[in-house]
Amino acid sequence: MRIPDELYAEILSAMPIPCVDLLVTDPLDRVLLVERRDAPARGAWWFPGGRVLRDERRATAAVRKLREECGLEAVSSQALATYDLILPEAHAVTTVFHLVVASTDVRLDAHSARHDWKTRAEWLREPQHEFVASVLGAR
Repeated sequence: MRIPDELYAEILSAMPIPCVDLLVTDPLDRVLLVERRDAPARGAWWFPGGRVLRDERRATAAVRKLREECGLEAVSSQALATYDLILPEAHAVTTVFHLVVASTDVRLDAHSARHDWKTRAEWLREPQHEFVASVLGAR
């Protein structure tokens, strides 16, 4: 069900949104990040992911978002941790899932400008939002 933009803006201003963020790794243990076109974090390198739908489990949302946003299928999935992510535009309660993929043939949807695969160390050598950096640095 699509929520009208005006109503969704009211919801965002009033309450946190349940989300998933995807720590996607390939067989070489490289991490996929996408450059966001949309708020929040427009223009930043970020994890694929997004909102959990009504009646949808977070693990199901993680697999769905990977398919929708990146055109990839997970060969394994594991919930890592749940965070309060408070940004100027939104407050998300997000669960980070580690998804392993066999293919690196990414097909981005319209929400991301570009993507890249790098090791955690390579990503951490670049400026990252503190949330992204903390997830990348966690072991």
